[in-house]
Amino acid sequence: MSQLKWWQKPVRMMRRDYMTDLQRMRDADLDELARSKKEDWHINCEWVIATPGVAPGLGWQTTFNTCKFPKYEALGDWDLIREYLPYARKYGLHPLAYLNMHWYSYDFAEAHPGWEQVNAQGTPYGRIAPLYGSGTTLCVNSGWRDWAIELVRETMRTGLDGVFLDGPVIYPGCCYCPVCRAKFEARYGAPIPETEDWSDPLWKQFILFREDSMAEFLRDCRAALLEVNPEGIIFLNGGSWHGGGWRVARDIEKVGPHEDINGAEAFFHPGSRGQMLYFWATAAKHLRAAGKPAVVFSHHALGSWHYLPLPPVEAKLAAAQTVACGANPWIAIFDYAMDQAAEETLTPIKEINGFLEANEEYCTAAESAATVALLYSSQSAKFYVSRVDDLFADTANTSERDLIMTRGSGEVIADLARRKSLCDGWQHHTYQGWFEVLTREHIPFDVVLDSGLTAENLGRYQTLILANASCLSDDQLAAISAFVAQGGNVVAEFEAGEYDELGNPRGRNPLRELLGIATIEGAFAPATAEEYVEVGNHEALGFRAGRWLPRPVNCLQVRASADSATPARVLNPIGKVYTAPRGVSEWPAMVCREGSPGRVVYFPCLAAAMYGQYAIQDHQQWLAEALRWAHGGPMPLWSEAPGTVQMELWRQPGRLVLHLVNNTGDGLRPIAETIPVHDVVVHVQAPPGATARAVSGANLALAYANGALRLHLPRLDLYEIVVIEGV
Repeated sequence: MSQLKWWQKPVRMMRRDYMTDLQRMRDADLDELARSKKEDWHINCEWVIATPGVAPGLGWQTTFNTCKFPKYEALGDWDLIREYLPYARKYGLHPLAYLNMHWYSYDFAEAHPGWEQVNAQGTPYGRIAPLYGSGTTLCVNSGWRDWAIELVRETMRTGLDGVFLDGPVIYPGCCYCPVCRAKFEARYGAPIPETEDWSDPLWKQFILFREDSMAEFLRDCRAALLEVNPEGIIFLNGGSWHGGGWRVARDIEKVGPHEDINGAEAFFHPGSRGQMLYFWATAAKHLRAAGKPAVVFSHHALGSWHYLPLPPVEAKLAAAQTVACGANPWIAIFDYAMDQAAEETLTPIKEINGFLEANEEYCTAAESAATVALLYSSQSAKFYVSRVDDLFADTANTSERDLIMTRGSGEVIADLARRKSLCDGWQHHTYQGWFEVLTREHIPFDVVLDSGLTAENLGRYQTLILANASCLSDDQLAAISAFVAQGGNVVAEFEAGEYDELGNPRGRNPLRELLGIATIEGAFAPATAEEYVEVGNHEALGFRAGRWLPRPVNCLQVRASADSATPARVLNPIGKVYTAPRGVSEWPAMVCREGSPGRVVYFPCLAAAMYGQYAIQDHQQWLAEALRWAHGGPMPLWSEAPGTVQMELWRQPGRLVLHLVNNTGDGLRPIAETIPVHDVVVHVQAPPGATARAVSGANLALAYANGALRLHLPRLDLYEIVVIEGV
């Protein structure tokens, strides 16, 4: 552990922002400011504003003195970074520069013709969609590139430990500037397609070209940084797992090799965007899957009301979920918030960061103890457009309100762009659904990315979940098959492996035989009402035989191979609400195989997407029991605690570390009050003689039976860490 660099150990990051009044920092007591960050906020790394992110887009001005770039006028000759740096060092803080690289004023862009991102018609993106109401954005392939790289060099000459790049972002429909056009044509031998066309191979290359441009920009920024400080670090706002992320060219598998930390925003906003309970956990596991230290950016602010803090529970849960999943927390505050609500802003962060600081050793160089892997396939997220026409019949939006029934038109959607948008939603809800099922069922799991589909990486796990991993390469399919041949287990869905890594249909899908599929013959019309699945008698089901479940919206018609079981079948379509059922169809809703030698479960429907969107308890149970059957042996832990208690298990030499996060709230988001959970019981696989303790000092009753240590925690408030020694 002593060989780890500072940023490879647990970090707690912070940014204190002064908006357009950076002189507030100039006028502050800098020694007290740095002391407070270390002793009150309990951080060990901070972002210092080097180029502001303020209206009307002043990212082209610096807060430090340099002859190469314009200075932020309100600071005069005062060098914000060089003046503050000695105080940060005094208190053991690692200062990084915040560089705004996506928001620029119109007058700056007009002074540098050809630098703006433009659409296919040549109109700058920032003139169509002004950034934050005013301002534009620039292109990583334009002349701005050299300007930005020199800014990184000049920033590092101040003596900072590294830089964070807020942006750049390649915005939707961009970029068609002359440099991008020439670079693309030189690389691919043809012009950039003018419109979104998923039948055109060049359109897919344009998607990759945009991501490659981001990666190449970061690569060259990193090289410039290392010229000045070989120990310096760099990372950017890399984006997370959400469906449709291809529209802004963010992929941590592309930029990851060129940064020291994987980081992304997970800002909570009241309303529909913030309803996912495990909001920060999903970002943390996704970022960590790329094999680098990870940081989840969580705002202190109440969404877009930047000068008001989140309720204390939400602020603490952001850090707890993040750290429990192996990532690092980051908090941003605005100086004005301290004028308005200093105690409400500081107290929850002081409490949670103080707890994390006191228990750093249990989060240092820990490895996941999970035996289940959940694939997040960015290839599928980018390129999946199903070729099954029946899935695009406009019938899914059936609903009833005030005795008024609404239905779709029934027509098949032919436009590929509209189909792609629907598929983006399926991918989003599928991944979200699996993530929430596993977390609520207390099944330890890791997220793996496309690059993790190798024999070496999969060998760490017993079971792999292919969450509608539709677009996979030949090598990835071979790795999955080898995993099963060596005793691994697979749970797969829908069109797994039906397309290559660029979304082109396969002539033959090698996964079909593995999954127990003889043929795929079509699909049921999508439906959100009055369609059902009947379950039979099988160990992979946790229901009584004959029980009905809501049928997932999208369901293929497949025939199972002769050596497979079909423990659940789709009912014949009813077609209307308040209409009698019409019996069970011949089409399976679930296929199970075993003895090859691994076990396999295949869902010909988007069951996880159904759960991700509708959160029906039957589907959680259906998916979880199927996974447990496929897994075969016991999980590393199991529990009778409520699904709102998140459990993450990590391994260090000689011990296991169990994180318990209580997300049980008052039924609202943002959560205003944590409801304590009593009598939490967890069984952890451990050898006889293992002991355990709660780092808070809480009483922990222990018992040992059947190869597992039984832990009984009388009360769980918001967050606890349990250390299990002797394993």
